[in-house]
Amino acid sequence: MKSLSQIRAANALTSAHRDGMGLGQQGGNALSGFPMLIKSDGLLPALAFAVERKPGGGRKQPGCFLIAQAIAEHLSSEGVAIAEADEPDALVDELARANDDSQLRRATAEAIAFLNYLKRFVA
Repeated sequence: MKSLSQIRAANALTSAHRDGMGLGQQGGNALSGFPMLIKSDGLLPALAFAVERKPGGGRKQPGCFLIAQAIAEHLSSEGVAIAEADEPDALVDELARANDDSQLRRATAEAIAFLNYLKRFVA
């Protein structure tokens, strides 16, 4: 059986190879600040920021959306299973509608731990 650290690392390695992962506006680095966004505002506001759309329908922050996608896939992956949703919009809905706050607390802690790996593999 794999440890949680092994699962985090494997999922982060997979996500790190996506084109545009963590790119901010004007070529900046959205990934370096995303964990602090979660710590300061919370996971739900950070995910809401990442899934926000332009009036035309495209994502306002494509790099942040890819980060949110990686988080959703990790939280729903085998061995983690904190959430069922494997895509960001559905994850926001699931966490917002949870019956208690323990799922949100666990998801927040796990997302930050996962992003510590992802930041290093993308850099």
